[in-house]
Amino acid sequence: MKSFVLVRGLYDTLDLFSEEVEAGLKEMGYGTFVFDAVNPGKGLQDLLSLQVTKGIAAVIAFNNLAWNLGTKEGGNLWEAMGVPYVDILMDHPFHFDRILQGLPENSHLFVVDRRHADYVERYYPNIRHVHFLPHAGCKNAIAALTQPDGRQSGKMENISGNSEARNACYALPPVDGDRDIDVLYAGALSRVLIEQLIPDFDSITAFDGAAFSGRCLDRLISEPSLTTEEVIREELKNVGLKSLSPEEERTYITDFRFLDGFAVSFYRENAVRNLVTHGLHVTTLGLGWEICDWADNPNLTLGGKVSAKEVFSYMKRSKVVLSTQTWFKAGAHDRIFNGMLSGAAVVTDTSDYLQDIFDSTQCVQYSLKDTGRLYERVSALLGADGAREEMAARGQQETLARHTWLNRAEELVSALEKADA
Repeated sequence: MKSFVLVRGLYDTLDLFSEEVEAGLKEMGYGTFVFDAVNPGKGLQDLLSLQVTKGIAAVIAFNNLAWNLGTKEGGNLWEAMGVPYVDILMDHPFHFDRILQGLPENSHLFVVDRRHADYVERYYPNIRHVHFLPHAGCKNAIAALTQPDGRQSGKMENISGNSEARNACYALPPVDGDRDIDVLYAGALSRVLIEQLIPDFDSITAFDGAAFSGRCLDRLISEPSLTTEEVIREELKNVGLKSLSPEEERTYITDFRFLDGFAVSFYRENAVRNLVTHGLHVTTLGLGWEICDWADNPNLTLGGKVSAKEVFSYMKRSKVVLSTQTWFKAGAHDRIFNGMLSGAAVVTDTSDYLQDIFDSTQCVQYSLKDTGRLYERVSALLGADGAREEMAARGQQETLARHTWLNRAEELVSALEKADA
């Protein structure tokens, strides 16, 4: 059986996802090889030897890592080796415009939102294989935290049978444990970082870039069911650009993609502020919260930046994990699945995909336009231990059965096999 190569080494969150996929592939019986993106030359000979001795089924990378490794002749390494390059995007494709235009010819692009797949098919005809692969929960990392001595007793590589049977062997945090955090929001407030993506409006001659941005952002905030690209396309028509080519559309959307981050930050801040100003205690993780003009509210605890795996320790201690999507309209954020695996009740803004996979007994879903009722819903959960713990247990069970990276590894392999058939 051929082995899979996993690219790691630059970002702890992406490495965590890669480790979970690797564990899933091993449970399926595949061999794996980790390729260091920081020192690619170090493992190159071993990589070539693996191709000769066992064969490589595919290279799996997150957010384009090592996509452009070259040969001495100036070609792409993965194309030269005849190895499929699997690129799993955790963010919207418009953040990777230049890279997506030049991906290896034998690439398979996996995106975490169905609308992202539509976007790629519209603007990147060079990418022949585009697949929807939702976010998932990190059961290995979370199960490891349940062991006082740090042993990963949750890792059950020798268990045979289907994924549901194997997943059932993982010891996850109890939903009724010692939970001293009422509400946790694990995510940075990125509006300050987004500012560096704002283009030079003076360089835009077809229309007033600043005024255009203001109108688009107003639309996104007032109509949060729309995607950023939908709003930008509509507003381009409103300024008289009604017959743009796909390439011209894509260029404008890429230039104004910063609007997506501002909309995300607006609703992220709005959700947390709504709770703390109504008297509920919220702990935040990540940078940016300290600059809010309400950051001194006594109901807010600033946890600061922590590592990807440390987030799970906080989730284990939380009664409620609060989430807002990264403007996913047909996908889901990983904090939803990880919150459930950690034994917390999850409250999140909804999406088409989330409505398909979870019901009201497994999590609380709300519309961004209905944030005013968020306090009532979270307060009701905190005030009813039994109901909250039952919801947490149902969410944990459903995620463990169908939404771990083992499940996604199986879906990924199936997609590759279908493409080869």
